[in-house]
Amino acid sequence: MSSRFQLSFIYEARKPGVQNKIVDMAFNGSGVRDTARTLKIGINTVILALKNSRRVG
Repeated sequence: MSSRFQLSFIYEARKPGVQNKIVDMAFNGSGVRDTARTLKIGINTVILALKNSRRVG
């Protein structure tokens, strides 16, 4: 079985680097709604990413 890379994503939040952008925007003082609007993702996705990033780092 060969491995393949996914070239297009259905969900914006699954793109590489978006999770890091969410955390960076939070450190720079952006609110949850502002981050969601800027990155074109859901508010709940932003909150979940911030909760999970706290556990990892």
